Amino acid sequence: MTTSVINAPKRLLQQKDQPQADSLLAFVTDKSNELLLNKVFSNFSSSMASLNDGTQGKHGDTTKAINGNIASAINYLRDNQSPKILIVDIDDEEETITSINALAHVCEPGTRVLVIGSSDNVDLYRELKNLGIDDYLCKPLNQSLLLHALGRATGKVQQTARVGSGKSVAIAGCCGGVGVSTITANLARAFANHGAKTLVTDLNCYGGDIDLLLNANSNAGVGLVQLLNEQKNVDKLLIERSCLQIEQRLYLLKSLGQKYHFDSQRYQKLAQVLAQEFNYLLWDLPAHLLIEQGIADTLFNADVQVLVCSPSLASLRQCKALLTQLGEQRYAQRTLLVLNLLHGNSEHSLSQAMLEQHLGRSFDHVLPYAPKKVLKAAELGESLLSEVHGVGRSLLALSEDILGVSQQANNSLLARFMPLRNWYKKSSGKA
Repeated sequence: MTTSVINAPKRLLQQKDQPQADSLLAFVTDKSNELLLNKVFSNFSSSMASLNDGTQGKHGDTTKAINGNIASAINYLRDNQSPKILIVDIDDEEETITSINALAHVCEPGTRVLVIGSSDNVDLYRELKNLGIDDYLCKPLNQSLLLHALGRATGKVQQTARVGSGKSVAIAGCCGGVGVSTITANLARAFANHGAKTLVTDLNCYGGDIDLLLNANSNAGVGLVQLLNEQKNVDKLLIERSCLQIEQRLYLLKSLGQKYHFDSQRYQKLAQVLAQEFNYLLWDLPAHLLIEQGIADTLFNADVQVLVCSPSLASLRQCKALLTQLGEQRYAQRTLLVLNLLHGNSEHSLSQAMLEQHLGRSFDHVLPYAPKKVLKAAELGESLLSEVHGVGRSLLALSEDILGVSQQANNSLLARFMPLRNWYKKSSGKA
């Protein structure tokens, strides 16, 4: 009878009496997926810490991804305690099933094993499941795919995924004028370009200009206040009437110049209703209104929280306060820090290294100084998304990070055409 990875020999428990070494351990054969897994582990370290039962391994790590194959995993597990979740890469394996069986003999009972690889063969998937593998993930990987697989393995989420419910992304500034609306408008365009039905909601009814940044061709109207008021009668038709369509899959919800105040429950109910109609809900949150409970809860409850910081002392102080208020993340909730270099290398600006030192974490994305391009795009209501300039590439990278889009295949294809592109530039005198 074939030994299952999950039901590995119990004698191994008696041979190893050292503390649990790692809660999450991955062996992958390529650098890009090693970096991706380490990023996923890092972003959710607070959620995953509970898997370690408060113990520390001899290396002090609870999660890590290592460059290696199944043989590397076997050698490691012969001398170390098995993790609670093990991820192995089978791309370099000539005899996959034989290698998995060998792995089973060094894995302790209760270890949950995920396998990743490039093959999409259904028979392979069935064989792996019969051996006791928790899940098989086909490359290219992305953060969303990995998180759901880890969630199922840890029991934090059920096998059935949430259907028909959109993801909420809240973008907030650590102080006023840090470019939140510009970032939100371009993220919305990027999501729509990827085919996601996207709604942007501007909660600043006094001075919000996201309708101008999106080049809305008509008055933003009173849609937001209408939906907050008429919650008992909200249906698909009322949502369509309240939202302004910008592009084929891009919509805007806003109320211009209207004073309003609603309790937190109305915002939460509105978000739940809108999530049934859109793939992505983007909330443009004005920094000065985060003191209002309903708007603050929109940030706290978002699936992805994007905090935009400028290189100033005021922004740094507010960023630290917001991170403290947000506290521990729930499962699959992400907080992304974005540094917007609004003023270039001004002598009054704090350095990125200094900001990260005081925040205790690195920035996930940095938007370079590009005042002319940003100002021109704002005046014309145009998109900044482009591979040609730095700020465009940074915004694309941020959108792909949130979407969970893997650029592995795209980058490979681009690299193949780059020599031809360079030759064309030289021959045409454009170099």
